[in-house]
Amino acid sequence: MHNLVMRFLTNTEGKYFSLTVDDIKSDENGAAIVTEAEVIALMDLVIAKNIFISTNGALIGKKDAKVVTTDTSIVAVA
Repeated sequence: MHNLVMRFLTNTEGKYFSLTVDDIKSDENGAAIVTEAEVIALMDLVIAKNIFISTNGALIGKKDAKVVTTDTSIVAVA
């Protein structure tokens, strides 16, 4: 599974707001296929719409973003 983790700058110096989108799109081989342009557009939209409340103030800019891939293995315990 692939998750998109975006961090935004807030009104409070040195404090960030993180937003995770679970299970982003992937190709037929299971590789994440989100583009840099799509991520930038999404982050710009989140900032422009001002729909999230942060304890550190409004979201005022983009800090960074990353795709996190997790792999789950079942462990037999019985």
